[in-house]
Amino acid sequence: MTKAIFMIGAASALVLSAPAMATELVANGSFETGNTSGWKVTSTSGTAPQVIAYGQASGYPTGAFGEAVPAGTGNFGLLFSSDTANPDRLWQMVNVVKDMIYTISFDYYVPLNGYSNPYDATLALFAGNTQLGSTIQTGSAGGAAPQQWYTFTTNYTATSNGNVKLGLQFNGLGSTAADFVVDNISMTQAVPEPATWAMMIAGFGIAGASLRRRKTVLSFA
Repeated sequence: MTKAIFMIGAASALVLSAPAMATELVANGSFETGNTSGWKVTSTSGTAPQVIAYGQASGYPTGAFGEAVPAGTGNFGLLFSSDTANPDRLWQMVNVVKDMIYTISFDYYVPLNGYSNPYDATLALFAGNTQLGSTIQTGSAGGAAPQQWYTFTTNYTATSNGNVKLGLQFNGLGSTAADFVVDNISMTQAVPEPATWAMMIAGFGIAGASLRRRKTVLSFA
């Protein structure tokens, strides 16, 4: 029993020293290709979503209408800007496993020039036809303030095996409306934390040691 406890402790120490790993399911989530490679864009407006470079004040479609957006993750982000009620969508298919829990997140920024427009804009995250989390709104006092980076994070439990459409939907609520820049879109299924693995190993080890001890006692009966 003492030997088993020693081995459990040693294995647990090794597990605890290792970082938790996660598999990234989103392709080109930070737009570092400089384009929307890996994504599908659906737009019915004259200002379709465009990848822009940070830290430069060019006009649309290579910049945020003359406003230099500070860097989010890397060198590029995606600008949503539309003055119609018809939504713009950015999406890709990701492969999921039924009943698995996934963490989905993205960063977003509100340019000041868009915020100053007369109408609000909204941004929402979807998996298939299901909206995940709350709708983000900007352009008014009650919404996201301009010239700040924010992070949106939520969890999603897959209801079936196979591909699901993961995407963002942007709506301008009038002409002219506010804008969003998004970056670092991520979807991961995290491997259990080291402490969780350690507890599992300890549980299996103690159970195994107990069974061996019981077998030894019975063999002398």
